[in-house]
Amino acid sequence: MNQFLTKAFKPFIALCFTLLSYQAYAQEMGTTDEDKAQYGMKAGINFAELWGRDALPESDRKVGYSLGAYASYKLSKELKLQPEMIWSLQGENSKESGRYKISYINIPVMLKWIEGKFYSEIGPQLGLLTINTAKSVPEELQLENFETFDFSINVGLGYKLAEDWAIGLRYSQGLKNIAEGRDLKNSVIYVGLTYRIF
Repeated sequence: MNQFLTKAFKPFIALCFTLLSYQAYAQEMGTTDEDKAQYGMKAGINFAELWGRDALPESDRKVGYSLGAYASYKLSKELKLQPEMIWSLQGENSKESGRYKISYINIPVMLKWIEGKFYSEIGPQLGLLTINTAKSVPEELQLENFETFDFSINVGLGYKLAEDWAIGLRYSQGLKNIAEGRDLKNSVIYVGLTYRIF
């Protein structure tokens, strides 16, 4: 395991232990639904591109989609911790130079601040590469040696539509090049719905 993976995984492993401990505490001490851990699903549309010196010329954001699940842990009246696991179709699209189709299993860990029916959020995201293909991309722009892991920072905001439904807007900016030797990072705008199951 290289140095980046070691640095990336240590905080996530520590966070997992923290979440398990907090969940046990919440289940023991919580007396209402709002005091306990909540679980749900989320789905949405991605508007993705690759950002950097090696991006496709005259590229547009590629429309994709994402599906996943989340858990939400109450830290205080206004603050929640929300780890997620999301399959996300990303990449880049250029009318002149073809398109990249790249997908990840993303694991964001979001800190959410709630004000009435509105919320804002921020948090890191670890991505595991699952698919990478290119269509009609010139040979000199073809990507090789994709990195298995990606790391991003997310910011977003949302609105609670009903008791179990919410809509959200999130921006994800990659902090790590997605291919060896290329200045190319993920950039994704996400719009989606969440549904609390229990």
